[in-house]
Amino acid sequence: MNRELLALFVHDVKNQLGVLEAELSLLEAAPDRPRAHRAHQHCAQLRQRLIAYLTLYGSADKHLYAQCADESPQEFLNKLLRVDSRPDGAPLRIAQPLMAPPFWYFDARLVLLAMEAALHNAWRFARSDVCLDARAVNGFLVLSVEDDGGGLGCADPSAQSSTGLGMELCAAVARAHQLSDRPGRVRLTGRPQGTGTRFEIWLP
Repeated sequence: MNRELLALFVHDVKNQLGVLEAELSLLEAAPDRPRAHRAHQHCAQLRQRLIAYLTLYGSADKHLYAQCADESPQEFLNKLLRVDSRPDGAPLRIAQPLMAPPFWYFDARLVLLAMEAALHNAWRFARSDVCLDARAVNGFLVLSVEDDGGGLGCADPSAQSSTGLGMELCAAVARAHQLSDRPGRVRLTGRPQGTGTRFEIWLP
């Protein structure tokens, strides 16, 4: 694990623990169901980040290698709809019509880590909509997560999507998927509709 990624991890976890400590303090003073849900969500996000870090750290030479298998992108998205740390009432849908190819070769375990990181980020900043999509583009499977939050250029930093450890993890997962001279990659852009953020992971 390189120093830069380790520093991102420590900083990210420190911030998450600070938020969680504040939420638990408020909850102790005045028990409240919405506050309890927020605290639970932050616990789930922190657990996911720890799993992601251990996955990266546990690779023998500090590089990830994808163990690809024949997967259905549509079934993969359906699995994301059932993520166990999804907050109650969180908006989440699959784009319609879904133009996903019937199958693709990728490491579902690794890609699930990346997409869950993107989902947790989208849930944090979305106003009313989070959308999953999958499509084939120029020989790549493109899996995406869109939210309708403030977006990357929002003047309020608290309403902007994070680009810390989560993006580093997603980039490592994408690079682990390489076909000939075509490595996977990630993109984080504004939504075509205007406000909001679009995360994409491109798998060859």
